[in-house]
Amino acid sequence: MPNREIAGPEGSIPVFVAEPLGQGPWPAVVVVHDALGMTEDLRAQAQWLAEAGFLAAAPDLYHRGGRMRCLVRAMRDMARGTQGPVFDDIETVRRWLAQHTESTGKVGIIGFCFGGGFALLLAAGHGYDASAVNYGGMTEQAWKSLAHACPIVASYGADDPTLRGMARRLEDSLREHGIAHDVKQYPGVGHGFMNQHPAGDGNLLFTLLGKLSNTRYDAAATADARRRIIRFLNLHLRGLPPGAN
Repeated sequence: MPNREIAGPEGSIPVFVAEPLGQGPWPAVVVVHDALGMTEDLRAQAQWLAEAGFLAAAPDLYHRGGRMRCLVRAMRDMARGTQGPVFDDIETVRRWLAQHTESTGKVGIIGFCFGGGFALLLAAGHGYDASAVNYGGMTEQAWKSLAHACPIVASYGADDPTLRGMARRLEDSLREHGIAHDVKQYPGVGHGFMNQHPAGDGNLLFTLLGKLSNTRYDAAATADARRRIIRFLNLHLRGLPPGAN
């Protein structure tokens, strides 16, 4: 369950906030959920970021209605650009983190699947210092905006038929535009490999889509992706070079 309500332009936004142990200030990260919404997996994602020393806030982007209804609306807004209620919610949480008394003011964004698409789309011109993209798709506007993107760390599964060739195309584009990046494709891994959902989290439609995209949790790939993400966020949100404590 969310543990906080943040005031937004159209009412309060339910948010799960995970704080590191000890005393701040800390760099912060907006955590954007996958298509299943506010789940135990989402809270776990925020928690491991907090354990790594980041103030993490994961908004429930489906709080305006049912899961499918909100998902369709969000995808429609994403296709149109970067405006709409979901974008407003994400921006509200970003500002809240940037102004938090225990925040350094440096804010990154991380997303999974559906959320990974938002992390890509918002990487340019939206106040983020780094973006962590996990098997996120691209809109045409996102491709066009990459020339001005913040540093991006991205992870994809080679056995994900829905995003075939995405990792290579993204890396080529980021390299062409001179954007700091770390893009990796994991062999033998499908979609959603960092999300560990128990049976029953999704309905029959989500189960079918999961099978079509080879969605399955992979512990080894997850461990490596998390290591790369933390190293990247440490560099771009803390200024710590790779290997520094």
